[in-house]
Amino acid sequence: MPPPLWDLLVCALLFAGWVLVLLLVALARGAEEPSEVPGRLVLWHYVLAALAIAIYLLTAVRGVPESPGYLWARAASGDGRDGDLRRGLHLLVPTAVVTVAVALVAGMTVPLSAAVSDATSTSATPTADERTFTETPPTPEPVPTTASGVATPTASDDPDTRRRAQAEAVDALLSESTASRGDLATAIAAVGECRDLNRSLALLDGVTRQRRTQRDQAGALTVDALGDGTAMRSHLVSAFTYAGDADAAYAAWTRHSISSGCSLDANWRRGNQLSEQSQKAKNEFLRRWNPIAVSCGLPTRTSKEI
Repeated sequence: MPPPLWDLLVCALLFAGWVLVLLLVALARGAEEPSEVPGRLVLWHYVLAALAIAIYLLTAVRGVPESPGYLWARAASGDGRDGDLRRGLHLLVPTAVVTVAVALVAGMTVPLSAAVSDATSTSATPTADERTFTETPPTPEPVPTTASGVATPTASDDPDTRRRAQAEAVDALLSESTASRGDLATAIAAVGECRDLNRSLALLDGVTRQRRTQRDQAGALTVDALGDGTAMRSHLVSAFTYAGDADAAYAAWTRHSISSGCSLDANWRRGNQLSEQSQKAKNEFLRRWNPIAVSCGLPTRTSKEI
């Protein structure tokens, strides 16, 4: 192998070395896989690559014509002199030290981003230990009668009217739940970039309280006139339950970032897991709700519209 190829091989090994150091530091800070390392760290890859090559070339020029690659190529060919390998390593030390040091600094200081796929998604099929809400039948209103004692039909006796009223109550709660999605996404993105932490914490705490209230409101919905209404309501309650728990986990992650520095900790991972569960529950709810909405002249929804 001619000397230039040896030098290219050395540069490739240096490149791989500092990328490995940077990724190990990022993973140690909480990232579970390389795909969670954000774009700003990728940018450091390119900066460090250029730096590694520049420093290497400087050390090589200092030893011209005896660059590390030249010395090792000569040793491999059998024409080497005593101390060629040692001198090649000596020339390589400044490059190795600087690139590893910069990789450590980059890995420790660049904020990790939160790879939250759907910050406001909600949960899976309810489990046995999940809080169960029981429906309290409404107190029947007195039925007007005529002088002869024959009951006069009222609007609440009409099945279609009752069904429409119950569907509108569900739709109103869904519309209310959409309002806080923007605040939640903004807060999580900001914490992922390690900025506006106190404001983001206030937003997350507020959204968590809203989700708890919406969970209770969903459990109190009257759905006896809606087809498969009990199962539909159960999935909606699960969605709000898991969403509230996820928001609380993201708030705990934010508190940890404020007190101990920004990183992807166990609270962040728990928030993602709960969000995935809540997304499954939303899908189950929507599978039952959208046909009802169509039949009642109400808008259908996607999982991002809850």
